Amino acid sequence: MRVSYQHANVHSGNESTLLRFTTEDGTRACVLVDAGDNVDVESMLGDDEYLNAILLTHAHIDHYQTLARNVHHSASIYTSPATATVLEQSLPEAQKDNNLGDISVALDALEPIDDWTSILSTLEVRPVAAGHTPGAAGFILRFRDENSSDDPLSGEQHLLVTGDFTTRPCAGYPGLETAYPFDIDCVLLNVSNDDSYTAALNESLETVLERAFAGSRVVVATSSLTGVHYATLLARVATELERELPITLVGQAAKLYTALEYDEPSVTPVEVFERPAEVLEDGGVTITGPESATTGSSRRLLETVGDDPGALFLQLATGNGDGIPNTQCTTQSVRLCNHPTLETIDDVVRSLAPIEVVIKHARGETLNRFQRRFDRCFTWGTNDQDIHRLYEDGRWNAPGWIPDTTASQIRRRHWEAVQEQSLEAPTTLDVNRREPITLEAEGVNLDVLEETFVRTVADPYASTDSDGVTADTETLPAETESLEEQSLEAELLARLDAIDAKLECSEETVRARVLSGGEDEQFLQLLDQAELEAGEVIELSIKSA
Repeated sequence: MRVSYQHANVHSGNESTLLRFTTEDGTRACVLVDAGDNVDVESMLGDDEYLNAILLTHAHIDHYQTLARNVHHSASIYTSPATATVLEQSLPEAQKDNNLGDISVALDALEPIDDWTSILSTLEVRPVAAGHTPGAAGFILRFRDENSSDDPLSGEQHLLVTGDFTTRPCAGYPGLETAYPFDIDCVLLNVSNDDSYTAALNESLETVLERAFAGSRVVVATSSLTGVHYATLLARVATELERELPITLVGQAAKLYTALEYDEPSVTPVEVFERPAEVLEDGGVTITGPESATTGSSRRLLETVGDDPGALFLQLATGNGDGIPNTQCTTQSVRLCNHPTLETIDDVVRSLAPIEVVIKHARGETLNRFQRRFDRCFTWGTNDQDIHRLYEDGRWNAPGWIPDTTASQIRRRHWEAVQEQSLEAPTTLDVNRREPITLEAEGVNLDVLEETFVRTVADPYASTDSDGVTADTETLPAETESLEEQSLEAELLARLDAIDAKLECSEETVRARVLSGGEDEQFLQLLDQAELEAGEVIELSIKSA
């Protein structure tokens, strides 16, 4: 068997690659991984070559933008079952604003798989979970070579295509595994990374919950799949906090939520609405798309809440955002890209211990940095569209630019890395959604949110009777006595802090606007600047204007 790769759009997203597998008798299989911007697979194929399959890792448009135009020779488009479901909804919608070609061709070629599927008699493929977004998958390609010097017993070799990935689960879909019941010999590694994702996620959740629990109308504008993911996390957080939080998904996000068969009790999907007021609620969150604030349902909802000083419009953007028009409501843009950290990428390579790594979804200096990053495997960080031979004559090749002495050192280090591998491996390679959704595993800092939003058992500001006993205190079951003791201790400490604060208090007058009234929680917006610290307790003297 001979195996080679060729970047299909190295000067665009560089997420797309053409793989060639050639058997001893000359039979060749050509497999395209993803179909991003500027991919023209027909121009890459030789006169005697045919496209056998397309592997689509997930349903983000930068990975399927040229999908319909690259279906040739009756090739199947292999995806995970969830991604196939998403594409059936997303392709017609994306076609409205993008030139995707004849999408009916792509829809007809879709073939969801969740187990080993033959491309040749000696070549099989199967999807594996990859986190990142609902339904995302990597792919393992398994080929047999009787001349294999690395595995002479079975001759089986395994190549892993990660696609965009996280090792975190995503809306219940598992993350990429870092151990398998077989050796991974080669990894086509997407190196898109973001070290700030969990911090941005928790910042946005805290902002949304703070405003919604204060009675404000909250609109979250984001992409449809991110909207599905975000809605499930919000719903589960509210459940853990034991707080009511009505969540409405609208438009394409609602369609995908329903198609993927999510069923969170507090989430209501509304695919089409006549009037924005129908999907907005005081103390509720409405999740819409696109992430741009100037088009589609996002624009309609922003126009509706824009003159409400108590409302919040939050943009979850994959980039830096395209700006939000000036409004009276609070607006905020958070960059939220669900990619692994650099440390996670290093851990994946170290845990898998492949002999070959091909860097994808990077170009220029980023690509060059990753080419020098790993010293226990051969790293191909090529910045061209040449055909590079990875495997032949029963052996994985060293890149031609690596001297023989260095190649020998890398092979020795790789052998040592394989000896250090853990023998533990997952019992299943299931690519489908699992329950329950685990907030901590998905990057949510529930401890911080509970500290901020869970109502304490005893209210330190509740009125007391003449004997100093707190009025309207509920009777607690026996199993919560320890919690009551903790709350009592916290109450005493809070009162001592309050006394200390009063001894050193200062006085100034500032103006404020009441954003939400009523008997429940009330929310004020300061109109004048005041030197206040987060979490500080102050006393207000109220004088109506």
